[in-house]
Amino acid sequence: MTQVIFRGQPTEGKSRYMFINTPLIQIELIEPGDSPSTWQEHLEKYGEGVHHISFVVDNLDEKIRLLEGMGYPVIQTGNFFNGKGKYAYMDTTSTFKVIIELLERY
Repeated sequence: MTQVIFRGQPTEGKSRYMFINTPLIQIELIEPGDSPSTWQEHLEKYGEGVHHISFVVDNLDEKIRLLEGMGYPVIQTGNFFNGKGKYAYMDTTSTFKVIIELLERY
């Protein structure tokens, strides 16, 4: 179960994905569904474009606390659809003009 939390509230966070893997990067194409999510919010506010840049980390909760302490709040969290990890989107747009996603893989 993905257990998506968007802006502090549970949501289905439905969306469709396509992953494009290259030797050095992975590109995600995300089409948000009708339920509230960071992807739907971004599409409504900015239109199509870059939503986030991801970083794989150890100890996701520690990294969340670190970024929150720097003034970057959590937007959305959840588990990978395959159950092999979890993620957190951090609102870093004020400094970096893009959301940073933290990924912890199991």
